[in-house]
Amino acid sequence: SPRARSAMPSWVIDRYGRNDVLRFTKDMVFPTIHFPNEVIIKVHAASLNPIDLSMRSGYGATALNMKRDPLKLKSADTEFPLTLGRDVSGVVMECGLSVSYFKPGDEVWAAIPPWKQGTLSEFVVASGNEVSFKPKCLSHTEAASLPYVGLTAWSAVNQVGGLNQSNCSGKRVLILGASGGVGTFAVQLVKAWGAHVTAVCSQDASTLMKKLGADDVIDYKSGNLEEQLKTLPLYVFVLLN
Repeated sequence: SPRARSAMPSWVIDRYGRNDVLRFTKDMVFPTIHFPNEVIIKVHAASLNPIDLSMRSGYGATALNMKRDPLKLKSADTEFPLTLGRDVSGVVMECGLSVSYFKPGDEVWAAIPPWKQGTLSEFVVASGNEVSFKPKCLSHTEAASLPYVGLTAWSAVNQVGGLNQSNCSGKRVLILGASGGVGTFAVQLVKAWGAHVTAVCSQDASTLMKKLGADDVIDYKSGNLEEQLKTLPLYVFVLLN
């Protein structure tokens, strides 16, 4: 039972640095519910994103610590031991008192914000608004590869670019770094909304881009990219991944 647990296995870091700072422990503090809208998830699969590598090296440490402890009530370096990992697919084990939309046993997926303890653990705690039901057509491994990049791509395209399924048809969208995690998701998203997509990537990713639906693929190593783009019609939105 989660309530009877006090420790769990996790991959943690005790300082910022390179891969040698990663440490496996079986004694990470078991997560607890502090707010009535939180749930504890048994992790079945997690994934790694570039932000995890950056955070391992100290990216955003000052800003994230302010988010973790805005009133500076705790001592310095209280983020350690720090668990990385933003994506999770798993099963709800315990719910806060105000959670009515999930129950123990529900299969869910989530993207955990970077100022919270991450998903490279046996269990993770998340706010209810960070969690949704896992699509039944996806395995836990498949599901864990999508939330963070999917939300990042959607946020850029929809919240920043103002594009959606109602206004995207026929519009020209340029995606730089299209073969990355966010890029591959963005290509499929705006293409599904009816956009004309130009993907910029390396030559060895061109076949993948075509399979994902890109209308035009430009190899950024094939010449002066700026000059190539000047010969094409203008774009309504440019995404740099």
